[in-house]
Amino acid sequence: MTPGGYAEVSPQIANEMILDSRQVVILDVRSAEQYRGPEGHIGGALSAPFETIERQLPELLPYQNQTVLVYGDGDADGALAAKLLIIAGFRNVVHVSGGLRGWIEHGYRTVNVQ
Repeated sequence: MTPGGYAEVSPQIANEMILDSRQVVILDVRSAEQYRGPEGHIGGALSAPFETIERQLPELLPYQNQTVLVYGDGDADGALAAKLLIIAGFRNVVHVSGGLRGWIEHGYRTVNVQ
């Protein structure tokens, strides 16, 4: 557990969590342009850009008691978003260490919305 109250896992563990559980909600906190961009996003991820995540909280509240995997581009934005979700009352927030860059570097696939 980090000082921010959320867990942090490697891309490998995040991938296993996604494969093992239908109960995982994946949040991509990069900009909408990055979410839709050439690098794509993790399959099944919801776009919740960090700049607007506070305004999106009401629509994210149904996931408050589920495991929420959060990632950004690298480490900083995802970690900040994870901390914000904990403050907002989310119980089980997990930050993907290294963000999408780490995910891709480990050879995991992304999807593109064209």
